[in-house]
This record gives sequence, C-alpha cells and structure tokens, in this order.
Amino acid sequence: MAHDISIPAFSRLLSHLYDGHLEEDPYSHFLDEVSAVLDLNFASMTLREPLGEDGGLLFISSDKLAKTLIDDHDNPYTDQYYTSDIMSNLPWGKVVTIDELMSYDSFENTELYRICMAPIDIYHMAGIDLRLANGQRFTVRFCRPRAADNFSADDRAFMLELAPHIQRAVANGMQLIQLDSERKLFSSTISGLSIGIVTLDKRSKVVTCNAAADQILRDKDGVSIVNDHLYIANTAAREKFVEYVALVLEAQRDQSPAPLNALAVPRPSGKGNLEILVKPMVVEKNVESADTPHIMLFVSDPERKHEIDIKMLMSLYQLTRAESMLAKQLAAGMTLDQSATHLGIARNTARAQLRSIFAKTGVTQQSLLVSLILKSLATFS
Repeated sequence: MAHDISIPAFSRLLSHLYDGHLEEDPYSHFLDEVSAVLDLNFASMTLREPLGEDGGLLFISSDKLAKTLIDDHDNPYTDQYYTSDIMSNLPWGKVVTIDELMSYDSFENTELYRICMAPIDIYHMAGIDLRLANGQRFTVRFCRPRAADNFSADDRAFMLELAPHIQRAVANGMQLIQLDSERKLFSSTISGLSIGIVTLDKRSKVVTCNAAADQILRDKDGVSIVNDHLYIANTAAREKFVEYVALVLEAQRDQSPAPLNALAVPRPSGKGNLEILVKPMVVEKNVESADTPHIMLFVSDPERKHEIDIKMLMSLYQLTRAESMLAKQLAAGMTLDQSATHLGIARNTARAQLRSIFAKTGVTQQSLLVSLILKSLATFS
C-alpha cells in the first residue's frame, strides 16, 4: 500500500512528476506510476476544465482512454457531463473522497456515473484541487474499480503528502512551457526580421547563434567564427569590437552599468556594411555557469530583403488585395512604374491605388509608406 512505498520508489515517482512537462503526453509516467502505487485503474490531471466550445485539457492514466485529451468533444464527459461533475470546486489542497460528498447509492443513480464512469469501471474516487502559478485551479483525481477497496486513511495521507509536490511541479512546468513558447516566438520573429543574434560568454566565446546569424556567419563576408570566437575581417572594426566587448565584461565584473555600443563592419564583397549592436546581458551570479551568456550581439544585414505578408497588410490597413500587392512591390524597392509593369496593370490604375493606400495608411509620400510597411510588417512569420 501507499504507506509502504520505498524511498527509491518515491524518488522515482517524484522524478517523473518534476519532469512531466517535458513528455509528449505530459505527466503520463507520473500518473502511471502513482496508479501502480495506489492500485488505481484511472488517474487524471485536468489543467483546463471543459467549458462550452473548449473541450478542456486532461492528462490521463487509463487502459481505456488516450493519455492526453485536448479540446476533446468525442467523449460524453468533456462534451456534456462535466457540468454535473460531483467532485468539482473542492477545498484547496484537501483530499476528498466521493463518499464524503454523497452516498454510493445516490452516486450510482447519477447520469455522470452511468454514462461516463461505469463503462470504464470508475467507482471509488479521491480528488485534490490545486493552483497554478496564476491562481488558476487544476485538479487531480485518483480512481479505483468497484471491486476494489475504498481509499484508506494511509492512502489519503500519502495523497496529502504528494499534493504540494504536484502543485509545485505542475505550476513550474506550465510556466516553463509558456516561457519556452514565448522564447520560440521571439526567436522566430527576430529571425524573420533578418536580425542575427549571437551570445558570448565571459571569455568572449560564442555560446549560441540563431538561424539568421548562422546564415550571416556562413557567408564569411566580413564576419565569421574562428576558434569559437567571432572574427571580424576589417582591422579597425575588429579592434573596436574587441574594445566594446572588453568594456562590457569589465563593467560586469565591477558590477557597474555596462555600456551599449554599435559598429559598422565593412564587407569584402562590397555589399553594405553589416551592423553589430553589442548589448550586455543581465547575469545572475548565484547561478552562473561556465558558459552563461554575458553579451548579446544583434547583427543586421541591411541588404537582406524582407518578405511582406499581403494578408497582414490587408488586415492592418484595410487595403484591398490589389492595393496590398502594389504596396508590397513598393516596399521591395520598385518604383511605381516598375510595380505597375510587374503586376500587369496600367500606370493610371497604379496611381489610383497608391492614392487610396495613402488615404488608408495616413502617409503622403511613397518613401514614408515604404518605411511604415517595413517597420510594421517585415516577415513576422
């Protein structure tokens, strides 16, 4: 039984719990493990209750159901009977069993039991309601079949001991997932804007590069990586870069405000200069490792063309599709005549469309229009 669990087994259970957010089916190993410890035939964790068109988010350990149910309307519980759930809005952090809420005779007569629970032999149930970091309620349910014993005092004590670990692990896990999603969105957006991002450690070694930076460095046109360090071919620019990096690292060691500097890097190909912004990063000394990033470099290639999303132009400025296509050509550097030829329209038609674009965007010059579009819409994809 639960109170007889060994320390290695309990350690394994907690390991599955704290790593649960990394799994393809989140928390499935933990739910399977706790099912084995408590002799369950069903265990669930509901991160988001079904509500209207939203079928909710449930993680499950059961031989008869999928491990993860997301926005699922294919089963009677999420599609209809969640509204009659007997074990809803339990006292925070308390273990409650179904027989504390109603008699088993009354429970057996509910539609919820007959339609949703009896078919998969859920009879004895214990539940805990917990909170995510934002205060949102999430629920954990432990279930046994009708032929099994009800939950004992030792079982309930074990669940109560486990509850704070579940709350901490799930709350932190959901925050990490959200932060990772935001980081990926930020990274993809910056990459789409042709901004290369390179991070350096306290020895000036390269730690990370995003996709845009990789492309710029692979070109080896003025900037490359040599022996894990950023190498700038132009002597004057290289000396200035080394100086700026040293200033940041010195300021971080002295715990003084670090400077923000930028430089232009000439390219042997004759293309426009690369632009590098040297930005200090906030470093938490208490958790700093050998390869902790200390400096972030933003590397911009002004000659790299931007892609303009026509649908976003239409949405943001209420342009017609034809107006959006003209605006896209102008933003790409074409003249009005070139744009008209490329689009296969008469010059007078293009001029009329341009006047309409000016009226809708609030600008009065073609150069201002191009600037507006590039600032607001350059490849946010």
